[in-house]
Amino acid sequence: MAGLQYAGEFDLEKCELISSAGVTVDISAIIVEINIFEDIFSHSLNGSIIIGDTNNLVDNMPIVGQEYISLKITTPGLSDPKIDFSENVFCVHEIGVREPASTSSELVELKICTPELLRNHRTRVSKSYEETVDKIVQSVLENPKYINTKKDIYVEPTQGIRKLISPNNHPFDFIRNLTRESISVKNNSPHFLFFENMQGYHFRSLQSLYEEGVQGEFHCGDKASNEQYSSSSDAGKIIQSFKRAITYQTPGKNRSLYDIKGGMLGSTLIMHDIYNKRYKKSTFSYFENHDDFQRIEGNTKYNDVLIDDINDVGSFTDSRIFLHPTSVTEDDKDSQYIVVPTTVEELTDLGVDRGLAVAEVERQEKEIAEGNKDYMSNRADKWLLHRQQRLHELNNGAIINMSVNGNASITIGQVIKISVPISGADHEKTGGTSKHQSGLYLISKVRHLFSPPTRTHRIHIQATKDASPIELEKKGSGAEPKKSSKSTVYQL
Repeated sequence: MAGLQYAGEFDLEKCELISSAGVTVDISAIIVEINIFEDIFSHSLNGSIIIGDTNNLVDNMPIVGQEYISLKITTPGLSDPKIDFSENVFCVHEIGVREPASTSSELVELKICTPELLRNHRTRVSKSYEETVDKIVQSVLENPKYINTKKDIYVEPTQGIRKLISPNNHPFDFIRNLTRESISVKNNSPHFLFFENMQGYHFRSLQSLYEEGVQGEFHCGDKASNEQYSSSSDAGKIIQSFKRAITYQTPGKNRSLYDIKGGMLGSTLIMHDIYNKRYKKSTFSYFENHDDFQRIEGNTKYNDVLIDDINDVGSFTDSRIFLHPTSVTEDDKDSQYIVVPTTVEELTDLGVDRGLAVAEVERQEKEIAEGNKDYMSNRADKWLLHRQQRLHELNNGAIINMSVNGNASITIGQVIKISVPISGADHEKTGGTSKHQSGLYLISKVRHLFSPPTRTHRIHIQATKDASPIELEKKGSGAEPKKSSKSTVYQL
């Protein structure tokens, strides 16, 4: 942290506005505020830049919503990573609010996004593909006719060759559909995400994010348990200031009615095979399937106790039902692309010599064996219920919103450790830390807020999790209390 004077300090190394006519203006001296938004469930970065315009740039350049922003921001003492959009620039897509600041200046909001978002809405993919999903995604992102990105792309290999057609879809819509049906080669995970962060584009599973380990620690109290300083340096105080949350709140947790309706606790899939004229039924139960795939922590968020004589909260798999078409062979291949050779009997019935018929069938079998590829079916029973449950849990489960002193290394997709203080008496002698709310979280949303006049960088983080840090205790019956007698019916 050499050269860093206080937590949240940043250097605005470059911010240039490039007009549609090719005129470049350095606007770093007139910037009032920069906002950059990241979302793990979104395909592109976006944000805004507010400038104090004293030269009537909007009219003189002019600014028409067709400009580019070349931006580079660093944290002093950190050579890497950095927020660098000097080569892969932002696009100005809208001129927002304009407010007079004085008689000689006005505040102008420039709304920005990454150029890939604009290219996505300008182009459509009308093409057939015959490849694994990860290769298809990579092709769409790099294709000059479609997204044509030059950014880093992080791709996790997926199972099985798919024969797919994009019927005139926007590229990101096509990729989003592929994301739903992807299964990891490494861990069979169906929890794929497609998003852009400060590092580039990511097409990968939740489990690959978890495997990168903890990349930051924060605490929401006044002082951390290990907070010690050296009398000869303020470096320790600066490091602790980066770890301390400025503000925090927990907006909601374990909304059981919403979880039941969303299929998080139990759901059913009925796959009807349009090729073989049959159907298959699959179910998801929260407690039975909780540990099928890696989670950020190991324990369930609901208590595994009976709520009546025979059922727990995960027993009601019909609370949400999905219906999905498919066509599969016995070895889970896609039936519609499997070629069946002509039989000897069919050829002899047509008058072909039996010896020639046998030779022809053998030729066809060899040709099919060499030509038939490993066309996988959509295998909805392997991904639909698990994916629906996990994404619901991440979007609506245990969430913490907090603001911290910013540095350029924080981005979405990182696993962080958060310590939340208890409220009231510490009966269990936990050291003042909440055992239920503390633990590992996945950063799902980030807002970077830069204020050049004060040279302060704040980051507003939304972090979520799909498991509990501790196992819930079972101290008694969890059954619903009811009166022993029957209901009284009144005829009106």
